Amino acid sequence: MSRSVLGPPTLSLARRTAIETSGSGPSEPRQAVYALEGRPVAEALDLPSEKELVAALSRLAGKEEAIARSLAAIKSGQFHHPDGRVDQLGDVRVSQQQLGLLAHLAGHCATRLSIEVGFGMGSTAAVILGARRLSGKPFSHLIFDPYGLPGGSGQVVQSYLEARFPKAFRRVMKQSEIGLGMLLDQHGPGVAGLTFIDGRHRFENVMADFMLADQLCCEGGYVVLDDAWYPAIETVINYVIANRPDYALAHIAVPNCTVLKKVGQDQRGWDAFKPFAVPPREDWTAAPRRG
Repeated sequence: MSRSVLGPPTLSLARRTAIETSGSGPSEPRQAVYALEGRPVAEALDLPSEKELVAALSRLAGKEEAIARSLAAIKSGQFHHPDGRVDQLGDVRVSQQQLGLLAHLAGHCATRLSIEVGFGMGSTAAVILGARRLSGKPFSHLIFDPYGLPGGSGQVVQSYLEARFPKAFRRVMKQSEIGLGMLLDQHGPGVAGLTFIDGRHRFENVMADFMLADQLCCEGGYVVLDDAWYPAIETVINYVIANRPDYALAHIAVPNCTVLKKVGQDQRGWDAFKPFAVPPREDWTAAPRRG
């Protein structure tokens, strides 16, 4: 495993450069690799490799039941409750790499509070809660999601998490734009060390989630965006790249997932704005991936 990612940044983030390479055909969008002061952003974040993340996740599963059950579920497609009930994951699955990334960041969460937008089948919640318990510090984890999956899918997982983490786990049945705003009003800025955004996927919803998560995020904390291959989410990421020098960024840190780390205060002027790219793709069309 690599060094802690919570230490102060060693690089000035005032200057960002984008090294662009053209796609192989006229219809293929240009892709960019972003760097800080000539150093890749992923290296500035000092994230473990995908192989290291998966190996660490496996070790954590040997220490915490919730992680073990979540990992077994994404492999088999079924979550098994200790009481014998079963939840079918169907196509609502995440990768081992993504679970490993979230476990890593949860283990380094600098505040009592962590947040998720969207519950799904609860796989990510189980891993975040398990990793936070293993860190040995007091914690609470809030999830904003008033919606359910067809056929009651996810309810078995939720009942397990409620029993396993009775004081730490809470699902709030409010839309994230409302719930995050209420949380900010009640507790003020800088109270969350990790926010994972995987809720509604229209551009305006993701942007609203990010803007509220940004205010709730402490310095040194993380905002993680799922489904980063898709144009609405990628557009929000492009906004951050162009306009938010207070964030370091690892785009596609693991498949389909982008990590933002708040490395300073937002010191832009009141009229600051820089144009940002909008991918030339519609709806749920993934970016072309190169092997």
